[in-house]
Amino acid sequence: MALTSTPYGLRPIGNRNGQPYSGGTSRAYKVTVDNSAAIYTNGLVTIAAGAPNGVGTAPAAGTLSTNSPIGVCTGVQYTDPTMKYTLFAQYLPANAITAGYTNILVFVQDDPDALFQVQANTAVTQASIGLNANLLTLTGSSTTGLSAITIGSIATTNTLPIRIVDLVNEASFLGGGLSSPGDAFTDCIVKWNLNTHVWSFTTGQ
Repeated sequence: MALTSTPYGLRPIGNRNGQPYSGGTSRAYKVTVDNSAAIYTNGLVTIAAGAPNGVGTAPAAGTLSTNSPIGVCTGVQYTDPTMKYTLFAQYLPANAITAGYTNILVFVQDDPDALFQVQANTAVTQASIGLNANLLTLTGSSTTGLSAITIGSIATTNTLPIRIVDLVNEASFLGGGLSSPGDAFTDCIVKWNLNTHVWSFTTGQ
């Protein structure tokens, strides 16, 4: 609900070509080395030593770094260290291999042209469509497994990683849940800015 702060991260909703999101477009990445940061559903995932890792600091457009995302986590799978059978979950703790997790897969919506729904930490109006925004609160909840990412610092600044392409609107004929432009914590539709997503760079990390 966009009248209260209830962040849920970057929720995949589709593609800029108009194709709606389906879970079948997520790619499975195998965790072969310890992830130094926890990975949350709808949270950022980067690639390090060929393996997925959580992102603890907001990326910047135009700068390839260990914070540059390959996409957004849509779920994880692993053999539980205690129960010894396969679980599907929304959250992978940091240093999972050291903790005894095995056969770990992280599912990532890694399309550079993906669209996401995300809550802002402030009111956003129609005038902000086309502007850029920063990613805030890159942690999440180990209870719900969801990322707590929101967007803020809306400006024309070309190093901000996300661009607002639309606002969720409950008054629209397409529907929009319980959100309207200008709500205290507006739900926005966003895309990656050029040279934010790892696959949009021509050089490697």
